[in-house]
Amino acid sequence: MRMIAASALLAALVVPAPVLAQDHTEEDAARVADMLRDPVLQQSVAQGMAAASEALLDVPLAPLARAVAEAAGDDPRDIDPNLTLRHVSPDAETVPSQIHDKLPRAMDAVAGMAGGVSAMIPALREMAARMQDAVDQAGNR
Repeated sequence: MRMIAASALLAALVVPAPVLAQDHTEEDAARVADMLRDPVLQQSVAQGMAAASEALLDVPLAPLARAVAEAAGDDPRDIDPNLTLRHVSPDAETVPSQIHDKLPRAMDAVAGMAGGVSAMIPALREMAARMQDAVDQAGNR
C-alpha cells in the first residue's frame, strides 16, 4: 500500500515538474491545479503508471538475490533463476490496478494543494517583503 501512495505522489509531482521549476505566479499554480484536475491527463498518467508498475513486477530479481545470498554466506544456487517481484510478493499483483484506480484521486488532491498555493502566493510575497524590511531595519540599528 505504501508503494501505491509513493507511486501516486511521485506521478502527481512529476507531471507539473517543468512548471514548478520556474518562477511561480498565482497563474502558474492555478494552471498546475487545472492541469492536474484534467480527467484525460489523470487517466493517461494512471494508465502509464499502472503499465510501468506491471513491468516492474516482472523485473528479474535473481541476480540481486544471488549476490545477497553470496554476501550472507548462503549458496546462491539456491535462488530461483526466475525470481521476480511478482513471485516474491503475490499481493503485489494488485498494485497496478490499485495505482490505476487511486492515482486520479491523488492528482485531484495535489491539484487542490496547488490551488491553495495559488491563493497563498500574494500573502507569501507580502510576508517576504515584511521580513526583508525587518531584516533591513535590524541591520540599520
